[in-house]
Amino acid sequence: MEHAEFRRLLGTDPKLSSPEIDAHRAACPDCARYAADMARLDRMVSNALEVPAPAAGAPPWEQDRRSNRGRWYAIAASVLVVVALGANYWAGQRRAELIVEVVKHTDREHDVLVISDKRVDLDKLRKALAKGGVELDRDLPVSIARVCKIRGIIAPHFVLQTRAGAVAILLLSKERLWLPHSFDSQGYHGTLVPMGGGHSMAVVGTDPAAVKEGAQLASGALHWQPQ
Repeated sequence: MEHAEFRRLLGTDPKLSSPEIDAHRAACPDCARYAADMARLDRMVSNALEVPAPAAGAPPWEQDRRSNRGRWYAIAASVLVVVALGANYWAGQRRAELIVEVVKHTDREHDVLVISDKRVDLDKLRKALAKGGVELDRDLPVSIARVCKIRGIIAPHFVLQTRAGAVAILLLSKERLWLPHSFDSQGYHGTLVPMGGGHSMAVVGTDPAAVKEGAQLASGALHWQPQ
């Protein structure tokens, strides 16, 4: 089962269970956390819809007033929770689709994702980055630099050499993230890193240590030009 399919199913029904769903949940920590978040939000919705009974012995008009007030509070709370649930589902779905895209792109160019002494000329690297509105603040050990499109948006990308191995860096100009997100997919390790201003960066490789070091190096050396 793919990550996107798992999240689509659990976003629709957090209580859903099947051998395939349970197996994917057990094998994928990220999707397990997603399922737990969906279950928590589902409980919040259920709790919000519960209207407390009026106190025993209260006058009828007081019972009606408290009941109506409780009902409106429950409706308002449920609306807020449903909005939060929808936003969380949408963000998780979009993030899962983005991970699929960057992994596919990296896999298509796996032949250059290797340890290499080759280095791209600094001017060539700056020109490639500039096509995506990105500036280089300090030199990086880059062996390959290219420009492609991801989701129809120009996305400069390059292979960065770290002490633990080579990683692909994909610069995503129109992908807003609030928090970093690590993932494992199709034999690759990766992380999505928010870069501010509605931009982000994907770092993908075959070694978790290389991905971590690559994210640190690239985050400290790149920034987007002001719009």
